[in-house]
Amino acid sequence: MNLLIADDENLELKVLEKTIKKFFLNELDIFMASNGKQAAGIVENTDINIALLDIEMPGMNGIELAKLIREKNHDCIIIFITAYDRFEYAIEAMHIKAFDYLLKPWNEEKLTGLISEAISSIKEISSDDGKNENLQDSQKSIIKKYIKENYKRDISAGDVAGILGYSDVYFSKIFKQLFDDTFINYLTNLRIEKAKVLLKDVSFNIKEVGASVGYTDSNYFTKVFKRAVGMSPSEYRGNI
Repeated sequence: MNLLIADDENLELKVLEKTIKKFFLNELDIFMASNGKQAAGIVENTDINIALLDIEMPGMNGIELAKLIREKNHDCIIIFITAYDRFEYAIEAMHIKAFDYLLKPWNEEKLTGLISEAISSIKEISSDDGKNENLQDSQKSIIKKYIKENYKRDISAGDVAGILGYSDVYFSKIFKQLFDDTFINYLTNLRIEKAKVLLKDVSFNIKEVGASVGYTDSNYFTKVFKRAVGMSPSEYRGNI
């Protein structure tokens, strides 16, 4: 986990580093910058998880730096540490969704408590991401299995939504996220690929091929196939 300290006061920078190492040596890799531009360079090349930022710095102030960090990492924990108790700074910090706002001279217990909370929050986010990824993998597997086993039948998105316990609208949204496609396009593409395989076997006539991949109406099958492949099933068979 990476922590950035940005402060133009060299003594303050060293004291912050010493304090954080004292309590979090095995949990955090510390990056230090003595001005905003130097910090911006670190942010561009490093995934910063926690940022302790002084506000008044030359070149680029802490508010500007925080906006840059937020663009690169929406989940970064930002804590401002400043000697200036200005209302406008507090408002800016709120807009940037800063984790907290500490006034100098800061209290060691308060600082370490905030960093502990920040670490816990990041771990929770990582855990939730893992759970969401596992859930998505499970959903995708169930959907693919159902379609693969039932594409020969007259199935709809509503059938799969019902299995998962979702509304049709929510299922359509989830399907798009998982497959980057619509349900009907995915199903049609699968059926067409299966039809191409069957068309190689001349013992099946066109109507039988269509029926074998879920199209009971041979005219509709021909229309869908031609739209997808650019030629009719008969023409495709003739070119094999």
